[in-house]
Amino acid sequence: MAVTMKDIAERAGVSRPVVCAVLGGKSTCRVSDEKKQRILELVKELGFQPNLQAQRLRSGKTRTVGILFASFRDRIIGDVMMELYRRLLKSGYTSIFAIWEKASEIEQAYKNVIRNQVDGIITCDYHPEWIQEKIPVVVYGKQYPETDCISIDYSTAFSEAAEYLCSLGHSRFGYIGCHGERYENYAAVMDKYGLADSDYVFDGMGYPENGIKGMQFFLRMEKPPTAIFCHNDSIALSAMAEAQRNGLEIGSDISIIGIDNTLESGFSYPALTTIDTFIGQKAGIMVDLLLERFGAPEKKAVSLTLKSKLIIRKSCGPARERT
Repeated sequence: MAVTMKDIAERAGVSRPVVCAVLGGKSTCRVSDEKKQRILELVKELGFQPNLQAQRLRSGKTRTVGILFASFRDRIIGDVMMELYRRLLKSGYTSIFAIWEKASEIEQAYKNVIRNQVDGIITCDYHPEWIQEKIPVVVYGKQYPETDCISIDYSTAFSEAAEYLCSLGHSRFGYIGCHGERYENYAAVMDKYGLADSDYVFDGMGYPENGIKGMQFFLRMEKPPTAIFCHNDSIALSAMAEAQRNGLEIGSDISIIGIDNTLESGFSYPALTTIDTFIGQKAGIMVDLLLERFGAPEKKAVSLTLKSKLIIRKSCGPARERT
């Protein structure tokens, strides 16, 4: 027979409402720390499982959070969503995921999440016009004055990377990736160092096949770039593979830098130099912002910017002209 709150209360010598308050985390509950500890010990000892449906009916909350991001084919998205899932689960929340491959699918993703009556949303693409009720939202990657946001400052790491590559004798830089925040930071740094060249840009979404296409595009040039920045590690790793298939030695014939510091970037051969965007840290901050918003819905919106960091490995080396 399943253990009930009444069983816990009888064993702890308190009333059922006290057990309910302790398990619900209500600070107004007048019970000693000793009793609280005893209740929590009994919950663990007896294997008590709360009735989530009953809790939701009493509180009017579903304890679910919608996580809306672009395709898992962008490798970093999967890592971020997994970290969000883990941290929300640890805080007692269920995650409802919705993804899209193209912009025309974003509205349906919102509808799929909102109809589940989520308590909040974490997303990389904010559309308040599709949120009819006042649902707290945390936005990743962009800044909006009316909602909590977190973004990454890429400029410092890009400057550090450019200085590092210039010190190795590189003067022709390429970029593979879509035109967005990361490219804008790259372009600004190239302008700063007088190295900008629009001919050395291959425009493509952050999927592995574009690393292959981008590398093929550069290798057809009479004077290809000697160092290539990539929108993410997925593009960088596939670009490295394509260069190796064409007989080039990574870190000698050509240098490559990724972004995100995903797990496999350290396992590639050679190990990929990349820009760390701190996956776990930013996921934790987004969850914290949302939980804080649940407790203080009227407080001023918070906007945070995290620094990125260059991680030097073996995929970059001194510049060498192809013969």
